[in-house]
Amino acid sequence: MLFVQNVLGYSPIKAGLAFLPVTVVIALGAGLSQRFLPVLGPKPFMLVGSALAATGLAWQTLISSDSSYVGGVLGPMLVFGFGMGLNFVTLTLAAVSGVAQHEAGAASGLLNAMQQVGGSLGLSILTTVFGSASKNEAEKQLPKFLADGSAEQKAEFTKTQQLPSPWGHEVLAQGISTGFIAAAAMAVLALVTAWLVIKVRKSDLEALAGTAGPGLG
Repeated sequence: MLFVQNVLGYSPIKAGLAFLPVTVVIALGAGLSQRFLPVLGPKPFMLVGSALAATGLAWQTLISSDSSYVGGVLGPMLVFGFGMGLNFVTLTLAAVSGVAQHEAGAASGLLNAMQQVGGSLGLSILTTVFGSASKNEAEKQLPKFLADGSAEQKAEFTKTQQLPSPWGHEVLAQGISTGFIAAAAMAVLALVTAWLVIKVRKSDLEALAGTAGPGLG
């Protein structure tokens, strides 16, 4: 969102509309996983979803101040969004499979709590990485700005302490790119966990469907 508004120059409304396709592919991924989970089981969706999420985030690390909306934002976010859509339903059902019926509410509550904690922790880590990378890049760009910037730009910098374009765009892009390196590493860890640790089978979901009624099918 910062990139499309500050670098590409999108208005707030246009920036919001620019991310609508991501919502669509998340819904598509979730619908496909829910439809075929009883047939294929959870493992394929967890592996493919995590792999796509990691691919989208790794693609996002290539963003630069010259990136376009399609190649720098939309493409990787569509890949990431579809992967996460495959994971949402799958991981929720996997988390509560094998839980006794009278403990299903507690298991669901624990899942929601862990999602909130994980999201907050992950965001704090990525924000820290972004801030550190942006600060380091700003220190590199400052001498270039002082050497090549106009008198008007330097006067504005004295007031705002914000590097103008194109130096400021380089700082933002570098911070985003580095932040997504950490995000991609987290997604790879999720992929390895789904592959080696999570042992939920199709029969487990069939048992869950039998307990909860026909909703899974």
